[in-house]
Amino acid sequence: MKKILTSTFLILTTFFVFAQEETPSQFRLGLTAHPTFAWIKSDIQGIKSNGLRAGFSYGVLGDFYFAENYAFSTALKLTTINGQTESELVANAGEQQTYKLQYIEIPLKLKLSTNESNGLKFFGEFGLGNGFNVRAKQDIKSANNSTIESDKDIYSETAFYRASLVIGAGAEFKVGEKTSIVGGLSLDNGFTDIKSGSGTLKSSYLGLNLAVFF
Repeated sequence: MKKILTSTFLILTTFFVFAQEETPSQFRLGLTAHPTFAWIKSDIQGIKSNGLRAGFSYGVLGDFYFAENYAFSTALKLTTINGQTESELVANAGEQQTYKLQYIEIPLKLKLSTNESNGLKFFGEFGLGNGFNVRAKQDIKSANNSTIESDKDIYSETAFYRASLVIGAGAEFKVGEKTSIVGGLSLDNGFTDIKSGSGTLKSSYLGLNLAVFF
């Protein structure tokens, strides 16, 4: 896993440096830090979704413009995707399982922007989310909310790769010659199983996206 993450980081770094050297006016770097609100969809009989759980994401953003209002957008982020399920089985009815999962995310998106007016422009984006699991913990509570297990390590039971479709929109406001503040909302809809073994659990989240481009 370390080799995969190291190789990915080196490839992205090389790509960013090359883009800056070759087309500095068409490439931008930024920083992001924002909350996520996630849930888990269960296809396992006797296990149901049980509400939203908050998480957090932060990292580096990169936009590669190939036309005035069109760009390939990517990032290198550390994202916490939490979620909760509840058992409906007779043996442990009401038992709650809270998943606390952490991923290195490298999304690949197409970004479409409007023309700038008075320093403000709007954008929409769509693409593929790629997540690589680096940590997986689980809390288990009984129906009366007493703790059965806390921070149980479930990394070996968790799928390493998580794929998703990402759609989002937002606004960008220019505050300097090269500096912009960005705010928006995105839906990251997971379509692969987040665990190994039989049955399927899929995680999705809403991101309240905040970023600064330099």
